[in-house]
Amino acid sequence: MLEQPNLNPVDRSTTVTAHGADGAASTPQRTLGARRLVEFGATLIVGAGILAATLYFVDLNAVIGGLRKVGYAAAALAGVMALTQVAICAYRWQLITRETGGPLRWQDTFLGYLEATFVNAFLPTLIASDGVRVLRAINSGASAMNGFVGVITDRIVALCGLAVAAASGVFFLPGTADNPVLVLAIVGILPAFIVGIIVLDIIGRIFVPLSHWRIVRPFLELASHVRRLRQMPRLTIQVVAISVLGHMFCAAAFFILATQLGIDVGYWAMFALSAPILVYAAVPISIGGWGVREAVTAALFGLVGIAPATAVALAIAFGLLMSAVGIVCGGLALLVALRRRTPAFGNQATP
Repeated sequence: MLEQPNLNPVDRSTTVTAHGADGAASTPQRTLGARRLVEFGATLIVGAGILAATLYFVDLNAVIGGLRKVGYAAAALAGVMALTQVAICAYRWQLITRETGGPLRWQDTFLGYLEATFVNAFLPTLIASDGVRVLRAINSGASAMNGFVGVITDRIVALCGLAVAAASGVFFLPGTADNPVLVLAIVGILPAFIVGIIVLDIIGRIFVPLSHWRIVRPFLELASHVRRLRQMPRLTIQVVAISVLGHMFCAAAFFILATQLGIDVGYWAMFALSAPILVYAAVPISIGGWGVREAVTAALFGLVGIAPATAVALAIAFGLLMSAVGIVCGGLALLVALRRRTPAFGNQATP
């Protein structure tokens, strides 16, 4: 029996069109994936290059010897300090979401910060971790707009807290007034932050006629909420104070590690010195802050008389600590996510 020929030309054209559409849709995805891979590789190379250059100019044996001085108990205590900061930051984010139109529960913000801490340890800092928190906010019921504005507002408040902590070095670091470079390094963050807020406010006023553009709307909304924070001094002081409190625990982790390395710096001096290190290490040009953190620590601690090799050892110890904390946070986030997906025993249907 002869096979009947296909007399319907539409079938073939439809098939070809469908394949063409699939190919056209997959092309941008492949392009985006390739671009992200290139960006990740470039970030890895830049961070590794800065770290290699820093290690080249210090005594590597002294760095290794310093790292061996850190005991397990001290590292565990420093890790507890870092985890406590994560919980405090989650509470700050929860307070901010109440004012940005997408209120979240503390359980959701804490889970978001656990996930962000894990990502922050192994991917380009700031951008990747904030993106994870935006996704967590959306999955917890917030709109994309409110999730973005809430996370960025929280980031701005966190930077404000670090700027205040760094500026406190004028009081806590002896001889600061006689060292203009040190003053610029620790105090310069605060005026730069203020200028950034002013620029954001100007953008929010000038670009209002462009509010019909989708890409402009989140920034206008962000400027509006930042302006609202300025009009609520009580809330602003509260969230900035929470940021400073969170940094106190992070500075405690630095201080514990520094004590193990024999660095003769008091806690409040470490409170001021560690703030600009965290700010500069958050710049998304390296993986987990590696390279930038070591270079900034060596330069900053050198201004207060600490040997570069010892300062680099402290930075590496803190980086390893945050990597371990990131793994713990990732494990906790996974357990919480699995627990949410698993129904409680009492809610299971009876067969």
